Amino acid sequence: MKNYYIILLLLVFSTFSFGQKKNDEPTSYKDDFTFSWKKGNDSLLFIAKSKLNVVSEFIISNRKSGLALNSLIVKPKDSVALIKYKGSKPDSIFRKELMDSLKISYYFGHKSAVRPDLDFAYRLPFKEGKKYRVSQGFKGKASHNSTASMYAIDFQLEVGEPVYAARGGLVIKVIDWFTKQGGKELIKAANRIVILHDDGTMASYVHLDYKGSFVKEGDMVAIGDKIGVSGLTGFTRGPHLHFVVRKERDIAIPIQFSGYLNENLKQGRKYQIKQ
Repeated sequence: MKNYYIILLLLVFSTFSFGQKKNDEPTSYKDDFTFSWKKGNDSLLFIAKSKLNVVSEFIISNRKSGLALNSLIVKPKDSVALIKYKGSKPDSIFRKELMDSLKISYYFGHKSAVRPDLDFAYRLPFKEGKKYRVSQGFKGKASHNSTASMYAIDFQLEVGEPVYAARGGLVIKVIDWFTKQGGKELIKAANRIVILHDDGTMASYVHLDYKGSFVKEGDMVAIGDKIGVSGLTGFTRGPHLHFVVRKERDIAIPIQFSGYLNENLKQGRKYQIKQ
């Protein structure tokens, strides 16, 4: 998913009071992992336990330089020791030094579990019998210019129109509590569904409606299943479905659609499902 999130150790080592999520509270690592310190015989361990149904990768970096220091894999519903400390410093001093020097990020998927099938023919993610305009295609100048979005496609669906699975797989993330639409401050406040495919790639269906998901995490869906409803949430100027397939580390990959093989969908052109 970005996926998706940066964990600042300043937050990790603070004391949290986890309450019910408000409608427009940004999603965070609290939804995907739990963290704890564990005291061993001769060491102090910082443990991350996954709530996810997908392999994830943690990257530990130097906060100041951004240089990656270590990469660790955590299996679905499993745990991993992110930090192991053996030394004479008091725990409180060690933790303070960690806060000042490191940050931890994580992503859904890992290169060891991803083998993209670039020949797969995806189903267009909207209903049959109607043409939909592409408002932004591959490498679109408006916002499809990053590693995570350069092969995304925006389909001009209106609020309330059904969204269908472009490929079958396992639902690994459902976010459906956001209500607001606006500028970059809401870039992480878009409702979405993320589906893991059998080649390890993951499709994101973004800007869905509030409570506009028909699936839950852990569900298996088939290609063409109705999974949600298009909406107007997050960083967007108007209603549309943002669709992108990624491999490890949120890297978007090029895809093709049934009926339009070896063709990049063009901005401004309308498309429909071909029988």
